Amino acid sequence: MKKLAVAVMILVGFLSRTQAQQDPQFTQFFYNKLIMNPAYAGSKDLLCFTGLFRSQWVGLEGAPSSFLFSGDAPIRLAGQNFGVGLTALGDFIGYEENYSFRLAANWRSPQMIGPGYLRAGLDLGVTSKGIKNTNWIYPTGIPEPSIQSLNNNTNMVMEAGVGVYYYGSNFYAGVSALHLAGMRFADINIAQARHLFAMGGYTFEEPFHPDWDFNPNVLIKTDFAAATFDVNVNAIWRKFVWGGLTYRLEDAIAINIGADLGFIRPSLRSLQIGYSYDINTSRLSSYNSGSHEISLRYCIDLKPVKDIIPGYSVRFTDTRDPVKPVFK
Repeated sequence: MKKLAVAVMILVGFLSRTQAQQDPQFTQFFYNKLIMNPAYAGSKDLLCFTGLFRSQWVGLEGAPSSFLFSGDAPIRLAGQNFGVGLTALGDFIGYEENYSFRLAANWRSPQMIGPGYLRAGLDLGVTSKGIKNTNWIYPTGIPEPSIQSLNNNTNMVMEAGVGVYYYGSNFYAGVSALHLAGMRFADINIAQARHLFAMGGYTFEEPFHPDWDFNPNVLIKTDFAAATFDVNVNAIWRKFVWGGLTYRLEDAIAINIGADLGFIRPSLRSLQIGYSYDINTSRLSSYNSGSHEISLRYCIDLKPVKDIIPGYSVRFTDTRDPVKPVFK
């Protein structure tokens, strides 16, 4: 039954959605802004490296799995502030293998605009899509020629995206558009759909108790054929440990936990780890036991330390003022 379910899922995907390419989803999108918005690069005023791995719909044969690596940093040229970043992505579902590599660059406003800074950026890169080692299971028992012709084909297309990102000491908001070239993977008859993302978050610092902050986040995404959204709320204890819930429309409810490891050992204060578990709420819930996602981030302060300070937490929400470290 599980094989039949995934076979139907893949066949429907190729036959009825050949004009769309849905990006992989990550529950911890608050850890993962660069892949959706090139204007995010450098906004933490730190050199940061992020890695994520997602295993979706565990127990369903051929279910999606994805990995991501990204790095970003601020730079200063000709008296102006810029940000640069790179992203490498792998996404696998059934017999489909997707790889993407993108470079991002942005410009930051010289002065604060209202309570925050504005960044505007673009990214360029390549994406490859391939159909590998296929052994199709046809529900009708009769091979479909249009599906058989896809076997062992790989295509590569150019990528381009733009975005704006506005952020301050306790908030962020961004809008971006990706896959603007809208190119077609000719040999497998799939067109790259353009995607639009809107995101935002706010940290309520110590609203009820000095040890606790609350951080809601929202992500809206569409390929102009369908739209969905993620809503997340995290409670943060002493700037080091957090936990919360995420809801994804008609798909999942997720539990998120994470920590800045400086809570365990001061020398590890630049290393953060996060985990989420999705409980599937769609019609595929009977065929899987949920989704797992693990994230790691490591950040380095590029500016020389002028004063001896107790140290600060590089908070996962990315909403701290980049020029004002959070003191313990």
